[in-house]
Amino acid sequence: MSKRTWKVERITVSAIVHSTEDKEKVGEAISTLFPFEFEIFVSEAKGHYGNPIKFLEVPVEDRRKIKEFWNYFIEKLEDRDLLLNLVEDIVDEFGVLHIRVDKQKAYQGKLELAYGGDCIAVKVKLVTYPSKREKFVAAAKELIEKGL
Repeated sequence: MSKRTWKVERITVSAIVHSTEDKEKVGEAISTLFPFEFEIFVSEAKGHYGNPIKFLEVPVEDRRKIKEFWNYFIEKLEDRDLLLNLVEDIVDEFGVLHIRVDKQKAYQGKLELAYGGDCIAVKVKLVTYPSKREKFVAAAKELIEKGL
């Protein structure tokens, strides 16, 4: 068996709470992605039109928690094959796999990919050796297909 030449450094889950939304409900939607207890960090900002928004963020940095989160997340994700097909478009040159989950569906307990702006963002920071985009894409494909 060949040794893996990549790792997941961290995963960050985040969502914006618009002034028309309930922060607790957005937090519940985020909790659908997690198999364990976590802490949500909240920061306040202004939207494009000066409207107040809250930014919710959950960093996952412990190696064991990263593995537990990812395997749970990818198992529950309903459109995993579609995610695999999108990999080329959603891995950036810094090795971050950008996944958007439908916020409304997550609140209902379902994990589906989102296409609009109102989503839960899952950012997976990959580290490869060497650090090249082709390697990031290959690592992301393996991550989605096989888990951690």
